[in-house]
Amino acid sequence: MKKLFYHLTLIVVPLGLLVIGVNYFIDPANIFSGKAYVAGISDVLVKGHNVDNVSNYDERALQEQMITKLPYRPDVVVLGSSRVMELGSDFFPGRRVLNCGVSHANTDDLVAIVGLLDSLHKLPEEIVINADPHLICQGGTTEWQSLASAHRYLMGKWHLPADGGQRSLLLEKTGTLFSFEYFEKSLAFLSQHKSKRFRDVGTDRPATSGRFSDGTVCYSAAYSNPDTLKVAGDARVVGGREIVNLDPEKVRLLSTLVDYLISRGVKVMLVMIPYHHEYYVTMNKRFENVFSSYDSLYRQFAREKAIPIRGGFDAVRLGIPLDEFYDSWHCSKQAILKVYNQN
Repeated sequence: MKKLFYHLTLIVVPLGLLVIGVNYFIDPANIFSGKAYVAGISDVLVKGHNVDNVSNYDERALQEQMITKLPYRPDVVVLGSSRVMELGSDFFPGRRVLNCGVSHANTDDLVAIVGLLDSLHKLPEEIVINADPHLICQGGTTEWQSLASAHRYLMGKWHLPADGGQRSLLLEKTGTLFSFEYFEKSLAFLSQHKSKRFRDVGTDRPATSGRFSDGTVCYSAAYSNPDTLKVAGDARVVGGREIVNLDPEKVRLLSTLVDYLISRGVKVMLVMIPYHHEYYVTMNKRFENVFSSYDSLYRQFAREKAIPIRGGFDAVRLGIPLDEFYDSWHCSKQAILKVYNQN
């Protein structure tokens, strides 16, 4: 029995070390090398340059780096999900803009980013918030916990309880270190000769996928020029399985956040961005005009706070054609501009 255990140890231990080593050093999703990766990207962006070939990084950590290193206080900050990540400097001529949109954003993300801005004395003159059902619905990711300290800072100022969040992130990283699934992805990344090396392209437009110096995203050509029919079909499928049940606690937190910003002299504007028509129709059938409910909620919220609100969720009513959508949730920059300019 001892001999069997000895031989198993000779096999299992080296294999385990191999998995750990490959996962840590190849790390295609930048789970372990993330801090250095986003630090390098932010160094490019804060000097006013655009960056190309960026992927698989902690968007919240990038916001922290950007805001910390920014040598000035921005005039306008844009907050929300990836649906608003193309709203940038050309929407606000002559003003310094920082887009702080992050994928899968919910109200906790907004609290954390505002907490970061506030703690560094960089609250802007104006904040544009992407008013979205997913911002205030139940569930959502815990990605905001990358900015847990900034979240705690602002919740503390409001005398509200805060979730530390760091333990779950540590457990997630530890699990990934031993993950055979991540090991396979790491080997595939290596065998396909992919590179995690980002490129400083100065003032040129990124050629693949990247970021502009104002924090806005530059999508790849393949993503921004999709098959319109396939996007429509996918939108019906996605709309048939997503759930957006309102979370009253997130609504209260958003209200507290907006009240705080107004008290600090920050102008706040809400912007609603449309969804793909097929997604919109499918969701409305399943949840009895759910988008109309959220639209009404946000408009009432804006009236109560005496702040402006623009846009809407209905692409047809706003005159946004289907070929202006990348997928179920994201429309083109031209479509966002059209929506934004509709008062």
